[in-house]
Amino acid sequence: MGFTNLWPLFLLITIPLLILLYILKRKYREEVISSTLLWNEVYKNTRANTPWEKLRKNIMLLLQIIILLLVIFSLMRPFLNFGGKTYKNIILVIDNTASMSAEYGDETRLDEAKKIAKEFLASTKDDTNTYIISFDGNSNLLQNGDFDKEVSNEIISEINQSYNSGDINETLSFLKAIGEGIEEDYEVIAITDKEFSLGDVNGTVISLANSGINASIDNISHKFLEDSVRVIATITNRGVGDYQGDFSLYDGEELISVEALDLKEGENKTLTFDLQSIKSETLRGELSRKDMISGDNTYNHVVGKKKVNKVLIVTEQNLFLEKAFSTIQNTEVYKTNNTSNLTSADNYDLYVFDGVTPDIMPSKGSMLFINPSSNEFFNVASGGEGGEAKAVIGEVSKYLEDTTFTASKYNFIEIPYYGKGFLNIDGDFIGFKGEVDGRKVAALSFDLHNSDFPLKKEFPILMYELGENLISSGMVYSSNYKAGEKIIAKGLSLDSSITLTYPNGDIEEITSGDEINEDSQIGVYSLESQDEKELFSVNFPSEKEGNTNVSNISESENLASAKTELKRGLNLSPLVIILAIAVVAFEWIMYKRGN
Repeated sequence: MGFTNLWPLFLLITIPLLILLYILKRKYREEVISSTLLWNEVYKNTRANTPWEKLRKNIMLLLQIIILLLVIFSLMRPFLNFGGKTYKNIILVIDNTASMSAEYGDETRLDEAKKIAKEFLASTKDDTNTYIISFDGNSNLLQNGDFDKEVSNEIISEINQSYNSGDINETLSFLKAIGEGIEEDYEVIAITDKEFSLGDVNGTVISLANSGINASIDNISHKFLEDSVRVIATITNRGVGDYQGDFSLYDGEELISVEALDLKEGENKTLTFDLQSIKSETLRGELSRKDMISGDNTYNHVVGKKKVNKVLIVTEQNLFLEKAFSTIQNTEVYKTNNTSNLTSADNYDLYVFDGVTPDIMPSKGSMLFINPSSNEFFNVASGGEGGEAKAVIGEVSKYLEDTTFTASKYNFIEIPYYGKGFLNIDGDFIGFKGEVDGRKVAALSFDLHNSDFPLKKEFPILMYELGENLISSGMVYSSNYKAGEKIIAKGLSLDSSITLTYPNGDIEEITSGDEINEDSQIGVYSLESQDEKELFSVNFPSEKEGNTNVSNISESENLASAKTELKRGLNLSPLVIILAIAVVAFEWIMYKRGN
């Protein structure tokens, strides 16, 4: 047995005070009596009221002392220790990424994680230094070594469900950094639904991974055809067993189609809808069947601007470029072989300059330079021959991270302040992209014909992604996002004020260049600035966070034993309080009986 608090021991001083009240003599008045027959009774009473005789057979005093002892014992917060070692420092890690929104009993995994964390804290000593970290894709230190349990419980209660994705193993270096700053021993308690190894860090991982039925809408997209609109939806069974249900497609609030689904475990299906037109700004897909994760049962797709983007390629002859840009949706590709054909009246969304650099730059539109010379947007330095180019991890999509190719001749780009390099050779950049004065600029500082890059499978992907990035316009770079992707608001100028409306109706004033915090809400957002209004959607990252299949998430088989290992002891205070109440009730009964 152990005690959380020792300060209530000073209350033991109240017991002698209680006894003192009982041994104080009562004062009698002298009375004239008519007979001495009562002397014997007076003698008995006098003997009974001597100090120590008053304590003989006084059940009321005994009961009151027991009540005081029980109250003091309860305030000391006794607990039964089951053998778990206690530490002066506890680091709690609570995973609140999107997958923690999955059902766990009558609540969610996150609710269960918070409950376990609070139960564990209740069984530790009051002077335990507590560190609380929430992981929503990033490690957030919410409490830094305080020992106020009330504050700790409030912090745990305020951890909200995030819809970001992330690998909780990334917290390990953060945990080690905290541990290095703690002089005494510490223990890590990590509560998650993902595979997590603490390595050589002392601690316990509680897995809340559970399996069940779950299907997700992974994507909805559209494409404008000559006389119709094609809508494509992808649905995947990410749970255990077969999935049967309905997929409903809405144009705004109008139901336009329903498709029955029958998916085997792990199977995905692509549905195609050919519509005459789209009447609203948003399409919405819904799954009818309730399953473990409700967030991935709805997918919002913002149609965005319906205009056709115009791309002008200035080149002598480059079929690679023409084919690559022709694959971009809602795009018309034009070609010229000389910059002299450009006029001030031209109004293209994107200019691609292949091997040429115009003396006078277009006044509007984005620009992509291939094998350029120095110009007003960036400087180019002489390079070398026979270099191997590689993609810069973190600056390209996952489909391009393994990009490598050989350039027989190349130059180097001096990355301007507004740009970021995404291709390099031996540390020198040969590709960059950025935005300056509201215009997007990108460049590749080598001739495509002097490399084997156009023969690589990554070439059309890079051209497509560059085109999509350079052509996009409006107050955000895209109309549709997955939770966790970076969203930057853009205005007509750097100091433009923008009104952001969240899916739940909350309104926030932001400025151009601000990052939009969307990790706790999925749905349709609205941006308004001056006369412009734009919608964009944030959807559940089902590909990374939607699995509820035991083989995918390694469901813990020893959850009960892990939770038992965590528990430091059984708190006896409630039992002691109940016992004290019972003694008070017994005392009252004895008092009523005249004892």
